[in-house]
Amino acid sequence: MGEIKSTLDIIMEKTKNLTMTEAEKEDLRRTELAAKVKGWVLKYIDNRINQETLKSELTKEGQDNHSTLLKLLKKELLESLQMDDDNVKTLELMKDILNIKKDPFVNIIKDFQKEAAFEKSKRLGNIKNLLTKRRVFGSAVIPNLTLDESWDTYYQELEAEYKKRLQAVTDN
Repeated sequence: MGEIKSTLDIIMEKTKNLTMTEAEKEDLRRTELAAKVKGWVLKYIDNRINQETLKSELTKEGQDNHSTLLKLLKKELLESLQMDDDNVKTLELMKDILNIKKDPFVNIIKDFQKEAAFEKSKRLGNIKNLLTKRRVFGSAVIPNLTLDESWDTYYQELEAEYKKRLQAVTDN
């Protein structure tokens, strides 16, 4: 009777002569480094590590590829900015580690929040007026923005527009 091979044995046989190109190796290293940076940022924002620990991790990892590491950190911090939050910890890192001024980011986020709040208030007023026309009114009636089908689309488009503004600030 023949030998029964495990899946791992079969895979090892089929891939034993395959090698990665230098470009593939570099791409893999960059992907792994990006994952590490993302993990450090998430841990910092979640208060699982402090800024000094994050800096030491960056220093340890950044000996060979410091500029790549800083680019990845900048990209990750920009992606972690939330338009409906104050982003104190993220902006702290941008200022302290990357030496990027936080005021333009704070202003853009505040502008977004003002514009979104204004539009939300306007739409809630419209819903309340529609309910009143249908003879549904009183102190217990609370307009529900989820009834406005275009709100989600509007909010996502507005958020994307302001994210582009944040990106433009970091590019300059």
